[in-house]
Amino acid sequence: MTPQIHVAQPSGFTLIEVLVSMTILSVASLAMGSMLVRSTRAAGATSSAAHQTAAMSGTVARLDVLPFDALVAGTTCVTITAVEFPHTQCTTINNVSPKVKLITVVITPSGNLLMQPVTTQFRRTISGNGNPLKTQ
Repeated sequence: MTPQIHVAQPSGFTLIEVLVSMTILSVASLAMGSMLVRSTRAAGATSSAAHQTAAMSGTVARLDVLPFDALVAGTTCVTITAVEFPHTQCTTINNVSPKVKLITVVITPSGNLLMQPVTTQFRRTISGNGNPLKTQ
């Protein structure tokens, strides 16, 4: 009988296997990182748009409830430096007729270079001259 020689098989990972798995992990991490950066930017843009919409809605609501005689023709601009949404708000009031005023509101973001100014325009009429939607 011939003696059998038993050769031990190496256990564990080779250096090549470790390097390949580290490379795959690095590529996956970079892809996840860039996706995280894009989603953070999108969330910031959405938040800024919501603040801009809220600022516009608040301004229009305030101008809508003011007495008609308190709306003086001219342009006024206010700069707001709030951390959430720094912006400049300009309101222009034009007399269309003695009973109608045209109001234009422009909100211009000052902190976010990617956002564009938003403009809205509406007419105010003197109260008491009848509601066209009212049924008799």
